[in-house]
Amino acid sequence: MKLRTRISVVAAVAVAVAVVLVSAAAFVVARQQLRSEVDDSLIERAVAIQGLGDDPRGIIGSEGPMRRGFGIFGFGGRGSAFDTVYYQVTLSTGEVLVPEGQAVLPRADTDVAAGTVVLNDDQIDGVHVRMATVQSDLLGIVQIARPLTEVDATLAGLAAALFVFGAVGVLLAAGAGLLIARSALKPIDELAEAAEHVAETQDLAARIDIVSNDEVGRLAAEFNAMLAALETSRQEQQRLVRDAGHELRTPLTALRTNIELLGRTPGLTDEQRSELISAADAEVKDLSLLVGEVVDLASDRYTEGQIEALRLDETVASCVERAIRRFDVEIRLDAEPSPVQGRPAALSRAVDNLLDNAVKWGADDGPIDVKVADGRVSVRDHGPGIDAADRDQVFDRFYRSAAARSLPGSGLGLSIVKQVVDAHGGEVFVEPAEVGGAIVGFDLPTT
Repeated sequence: MKLRTRISVVAAVAVAVAVVLVSAAAFVVARQQLRSEVDDSLIERAVAIQGLGDDPRGIIGSEGPMRRGFGIFGFGGRGSAFDTVYYQVTLSTGEVLVPEGQAVLPRADTDVAAGTVVLNDDQIDGVHVRMATVQSDLLGIVQIARPLTEVDATLAGLAAALFVFGAVGVLLAAGAGLLIARSALKPIDELAEAAEHVAETQDLAARIDIVSNDEVGRLAAEFNAMLAALETSRQEQQRLVRDAGHELRTPLTALRTNIELLGRTPGLTDEQRSELISAADAEVKDLSLLVGEVVDLASDRYTEGQIEALRLDETVASCVERAIRRFDVEIRLDAEPSPVQGRPAALSRAVDNLLDNAVKWGADDGPIDVKVADGRVSVRDHGPGIDAADRDQVFDRFYRSAAARSLPGSGLGLSIVKQVVDAHGGEVFVEPAEVGGAIVGFDLPTT
């Protein structure tokens, strides 16, 4: 079922429930009012009859109620059914007195308390009546009944009218709901069409025009933001593939050349053969490192895992100890307690890459200084530093400055640092050191 159809159905059901409740309340109130008028007239006459002190045989004669009996209270009219009244007296001896030609009423309850009027519905010759029963000390048990024919007819007409108008109201509500739903859902239809267009054409540059600031406008804005993110991701993936292909060509070409020399060049000395094998082994290692880093970047695996509370200073201290054992260099650590929220393995990889970069550029020129405070990690080397023209690009994938192209590396180390830091809501930075060298690091939100 379409959304607009569901909305119209819900509107119709809501109106139907409201109509049923209002109609039921109106019917009950009308029924109570009409029947109360009948009850009031019956009670009034029943109470008045209790004061009559005549012979019941003289009160009820062959021609109906006499002037001194029931007739003085207006009974026995020959007008509408509403004016017709049935009456009956049950003597203490059990004898029942009724006007001539009138059907005998249902037997009265002889346990009716004196002065109490009992009201109930009954049937007399197929006529629905309302009957009052009263105990009279002088007359016995007196029963007075009045037809409810006109009351029932009025209530039946009211019920029919309520049903008709309710049904019309429900139909109008369903139609109005359908029109309102169609108008309200038009922007969503346009959004769905745009999504279908993107799915069919793979055109991530498509955008939806935002014409309002309501929920639909917000949805369109979020959809545009999603398309922009997907477009950026696709462009980065395409650039990664192109750059990776370009970077892979160099070690593959060198590796193939060395292997061809080993296989096709006769008379190689042991020293020459050893040099070619060593060169091929170095190219294989560089190739393995490059492939691993490309896979890491492409799979975005450093954004996986559970974020947890950790001490950034302790994470950096572990990385520094590992770098000292690995490179046998002097690294000075100045760390203050710095609690953050993050992924331990990813942050360790980011710090390792910063230390690798510092060792590569400044290990021969002095100690490496590492500082940790308030979520900020800075790694300073004493090497040649980074040119101002290269500072904005050092975190780009595969970017290598002119001075770095003669050194081993893939140009992905600092890119991985940026990817990890971005995933943690932080920022990377690169600054020149005062006495030479460079300061590279990142800032993370503290807890």
